[in-house]
Amino acid sequence: MSKADDRRKAREAAALERQRQEQRKRRLVVGGVVVAVLAVVLGIGIAVQASRDTTGEAAAVVPGSSEAAAPDAVTADYGVVVGDADAPVTITLYEDLQCPICAGLEAAVGDRLNDAIDAGQVQVEYRMVSFLDGESENEYSSRALNALLATLDSGGVDAFKTLHDQLYAAQPAEGTAGPEDAELIADAVAAGAEESTVREPIEDKAYAQWIKNATDAMSRNGVNGTPTVFVDGERMGGDPAQAVLDALGG
Repeated sequence: MSKADDRRKAREAAALERQRQEQRKRRLVVGGVVVAVLAVVLGIGIAVQASRDTTGEAAAVVPGSSEAAAPDAVTADYGVVVGDADAPVTITLYEDLQCPICAGLEAAVGDRLNDAIDAGQVQVEYRMVSFLDGESENEYSSRALNALLATLDSGGVDAFKTLHDQLYAAQPAEGTAGPEDAELIADAVAAGAEESTVREPIEDKAYAQWIKNATDAMSRNGVNGTPTVFVDGERMGGDPAQAVLDALGG
């Protein structure tokens, strides 16, 4: 069975799980909220600058380092690469798991993007950050990202992508409590991680420093809001969903 078939089966399983979690599912309403969306975008830009890390503590990218924990399969730019290295198009996405506009982007283009990844048409680097803990009653943004990184470490890139998609599909509404650790662990296992290797890093928030550094790196790179899309290294303006669709040929 090919990796593409494995990913399709994982996504089908995640879809069934989403049906059982319908009460948590948040649908982004687009029409008639342009002003509100702009306000959110501006607020996100301020939040990113305010969240810059000042501890000076490094988070290791190289496994086995004595520095703060970091997942194995990440780039030096705090990214997770999904897709064929020989793909003709590269897309870089900055996202926060609590960001409702990111959830709207994933709802609009996620399936199309997954098909393009499976077909070898595009390689995507996900640069996940966290600066929206204040929009959650239980710091969901950073806790969910920590769980996603633990899943990457335990189950690899396919498990990361499956859980990434699931977390956006079941994103909690702003100002509410997101899933507690037990549910994040269950979601990680359903995505392909081993419970024995994800439970402790999720409960201990093992990648907290790495997450702070990744968010700081985003700000230092001049990116002040999510989602932000780069295609073949060029920053795209306008509607992020349309930018992705254009990169995939419409």
